[in-house]
Amino acid sequence: MPRRLRTFPWLAAILLGGLLARLCLGGLSGWGVAALVIAAVWFCIEAVRWLLAPGGKPRGAAPFPDSPAPATSRQNGAAVDAPSPSLVYFLSEMREADETAILNCVASALGLPRRDEGVLFVAPFSPPDEGKSEAHLRHYMVRVPDGIFAVLVSSRPYIDDPKGFAQGSIRDKRLRSAVERHVAWLSVDAMGETDGSEAGRDAYRTIGKILASMAGPDCLAIYCPELQRCNEFDPCLIETLGGEDPLGLFDEPTFEPVIEIADNHPKMAAAVREAVERWPEFAAAFAASLPEDRERFIVKAEFREERKSEFMWVSVQEIGGGTVTGVLMNDPHELLDVHRGAVVSFSLEQLNDWIYPGRGGSHIGGFTLDVLADDGEP
Repeated sequence: MPRRLRTFPWLAAILLGGLLARLCLGGLSGWGVAALVIAAVWFCIEAVRWLLAPGGKPRGAAPFPDSPAPATSRQNGAAVDAPSPSLVYFLSEMREADETAILNCVASALGLPRRDEGVLFVAPFSPPDEGKSEAHLRHYMVRVPDGIFAVLVSSRPYIDDPKGFAQGSIRDKRLRSAVERHVAWLSVDAMGETDGSEAGRDAYRTIGKILASMAGPDCLAIYCPELQRCNEFDPCLIETLGGEDPLGLFDEPTFEPVIEIADNHPKMAAAVREAVERWPEFAAAFAASLPEDRERFIVKAEFREERKSEFMWVSVQEIGGGTVTGVLMNDPHELLDVHRGAVVSFSLEQLNDWIYPGRGGSHIGGFTLDVLADDGEP
């Protein structure tokens, strides 16, 4: 795809060059300096328009990894096959943003002076191909010592039909809920060329720092178009986002995934029966284990609050009298009375699965995990 289909801003470049030459040769008057500043700003804006012409615009969303079919993105109204470095917040409400707010966030994130346009410059702009259909999208150019970036703020969902897409392609109930509920988005994108692995990593470090400074309670999820990975947002991610490897936050789910599966699923029913029938095996191994190894004996049980129910893992501390006591290892998705790290007790009637270490780094148990790994197909 050709990268630059828009004419280079020669007029602005010639005017800027002429003023710079005059400055070097004989100096400029006060009006000349003002004209130089205006010419520099004009050239920067026109250069951004040139970079954002078809083939060079910030890229749109790609399907999530488990999507059965491509999703339609709204970013700049077009999806492109080769996304440039970009990170996106999915928001629960429209974000009010302006030039000053973005400048303050960037300055704080990168430790830059707020009033030195030679170091930090923020300005709104409109891509040349933006039409009325993209009126919901606001663009801001951010120039910092590390390069030029774009902050995009939209009052519409990032994906057409978020609920339909999420229900059709995201198995994790937590992440599915976050994607379903988002109604707006905010992104920070690298502009211009970022070819080369080191250039890309540098761009993501800057993007991550800027986006970390823009985190708020309205953030539901964070998405990377280049990786096609999405994770629930949590404040615990801010440190990673603003660190040396912001993409590391996509290595693992933010929270333990919550996978829904039908109660009458035949393979799942068989897996639970096997776990219950072989429970004495687990109990005997736990009793014979060394105290320092017991945290590796974990059990999955059903926890209920009124009509809500979740299956969660517990690190076992004690077994006796038909009751298991241990430390909850999951963050509940809907339940309110329990939380990760709490000491809980449950009867064997609530037992769903168990795992304990075998020889040579293997494990014994995990019967329901094998079913979930098969995508829950009967």
